[in-house]
Amino acid sequence: MLKKIITAVLLVTMVLSIFSGCAQKDTAQKTEGAKETIETKEAKASKEEWPTEAVTIICPWAVGGLADQVNRAMSQYGKEQLGQELLADNILGSGGAVALTEFLQEKPNSHKLIFGGEGSFAIAPLTADVQYKFEDFIPVINIYSSTFILSANPSTGIDSFETFEAYVKDNVVKVATNGSTSSEALQIAGLVTEMGGTFKIVSYDGANEALNAAVSGEVDFAVTHGSLAKEFVKSGDINPVVAFDNKKLVDEVYNLDCVEDYGYDTWMTNVCAVFMRAGTEQAAVDKMYQALSNILDNPAFLETAANIGLNIDPMTGQEVKDYIDSCMEKAEKYSAYVK
Repeated sequence: MLKKIITAVLLVTMVLSIFSGCAQKDTAQKTEGAKETIETKEAKASKEEWPTEAVTIICPWAVGGLADQVNRAMSQYGKEQLGQELLADNILGSGGAVALTEFLQEKPNSHKLIFGGEGSFAIAPLTADVQYKFEDFIPVINIYSSTFILSANPSTGIDSFETFEAYVKDNVVKVATNGSTSSEALQIAGLVTEMGGTFKIVSYDGANEALNAAVSGEVDFAVTHGSLAKEFVKSGDINPVVAFDNKKLVDEVYNLDCVEDYGYDTWMTNVCAVFMRAGTEQAAVDKMYQALSNILDNPAFLETAANIGLNIDPMTGQEVKDYIDSCMEKAEKYSAYVK
């Protein structure tokens, strides 16, 4: 009898243990599920709430330049678009390479962004040992574009592509550019070479200096930003010859043919785009794109941009990527001409 009682007690104990284990497992599963739900909600909320602090756009080029000016102009409208302050900063050195390299320390979803362009990703890697790659960045939006033009000292008598074409047949084209391996240098090297002529690049430390060299007659030609040359064109101190673009340059000063009008693809328009760190959530990229797009549409901002001579050109991130990819191919080709 005692033996039966002990056996029954053991059976009851085993059953209770099994039910207790199941209950504990079910509770653990529910707890883990609740934990996952909370974490998922927190992650979702984090994405939706970006930015959670002030956003900074770094300009890797000169203080007081066009990019710096537009960066500071945009910062005035950040709060109303992002709910956080939009700050402008500058990190200088090596034509932008220092800032772009330092930016690699930022994690995805960082509140720091940076300017870049075709020079940063298509040209710099061919001429210097840079530590960054285009794939390290996500293009968000382009802010402005600037067309380069070939200009001539009036004493040359060159005032159109046709007269330049005739000049190239019998003369070495002595041309001033901002640096010897810049966008300006590569474009004129590509154009003159493909025209069957010869050239000599005269390198200057800055676009202003290169233009002044042509105005003074130190050299015959200069390649520089069309916006920079406007006042000299209006005063007759420089003749615009052709635009390095795939469309005519037409505004209140220019009515200028482009190189593609004559069958040459030797152009790389200068762009200034905003980039985020690779790996950033698409929701954050989209939010930044929309905020900056709204700022670029703001009438007050557009008035400021016009006053400093900017051509606001809000390309999407994908359009920026496609354009820089095409510039990489061109730059690699043209760089062989200046070696």
